[in-house]
Amino acid sequence: MDYFKKIFKESIIIVLISSVMGLFSGTLLSSNELILASFPIILLVLPALNSLIGDISTVLVSRLTSHLYLGTLSPKIQTSDRLKQDFYGLLITILLSLVALISIGYMLGSLTGIEIISPLLIISILSSTVLILFGLMFVFLFMGSILLFRKGKDPNNLLIPMVTSLADFLTPLFIIIFIQLFI
Repeated sequence: MDYFKKIFKESIIIVLISSVMGLFSGTLLSSNELILASFPIILLVLPALNSLIGDISTVLVSRLTSHLYLGTLSPKIQTSDRLKQDFYGLLITILLSLVALISIGYMLGSLTGIEIISPLLIISILSSTVLILFGLMFVFLFMGSILLFRKGKDPNNLLIPMVTSLADFLTPLFIIIFIQLFI
């Protein structure tokens, strides 16, 4: 029962924060509906892009937490070979996934008759968004995992719900910012 209470106490606040962030995400999307609608292919791939960034970030949190508990990663904010391996492995994974996502998105867009405007611009916007978010999430999650682990908290209980909500908010935000910058 003590373990249940610990998980509940560590998770309840972050779940509430994640719910509030979900409201912000919805508000952001609805207030920028015209900008996003000007590139229908982005609307087609946006849910998959949110999932991609959230999934990669969740894998990262899980790997960091495992490394910390196993002792293969020191609970200090410093680079290590293990951290570099995780970074490059996840970077390659996210780049391959992005290529697949864009390819499938364009194929589905063509099959369903969605107008594809400025393919290079769309690829640039999506690539910039994914790469910047991956870098930001990597640094944030690494530092967050270390700090939570030092405080005796399980980083999985706090960071996984937080990172999925954060990805759901930041992905459309960066896409909207890049659309406005590039057009």
